[in-house]
Amino acid sequence: MSPMNIIGQGVGSIDIDLINSVKARLKNLVGIYVASLDGLLVSYIGAGDPDKWAALTATLAALGSTYVKEMSNLMAGNHRHIYTLIQSDKGFIINFRLNDYAVTIIDDNPDELNTAVSLITSSLTGKQ
Repeated sequence: MSPMNIIGQGVGSIDIDLINSVKARLKNLVGIYVASLDGLLVSYIGAGDPDKWAALTATLAALGSTYVKEMSNLMAGNHRHIYTLIQSDKGFIINFRLNDYAVTIIDDNPDELNTAVSLITSSLTGKQ
């Protein structure tokens, strides 16, 4: 897979180490899409319509955060959204916020799910 196509300016707060780790460790990576929180494409690598994936990326990040906020209202204590997972029989999508951006990772091998979750969780929470 080629290097990420950085589009525009102001991508300094994206955790490039996390993106590079994902690219190196997930052998069946289909795509990584980075979007602004309002759905504009910032950077991507992979197939598909990048503008559509950017809009989907921001939407899913907002939905995930909203669900966790509502979960916090139902339960004692505050919960912090880490990632949203969509899994099919042939792959998965993981979506999360990274500073001021939303990120979607698409992989077509369900066996790589634990690796992806571990990379993202350790990067976003500092826990293994």
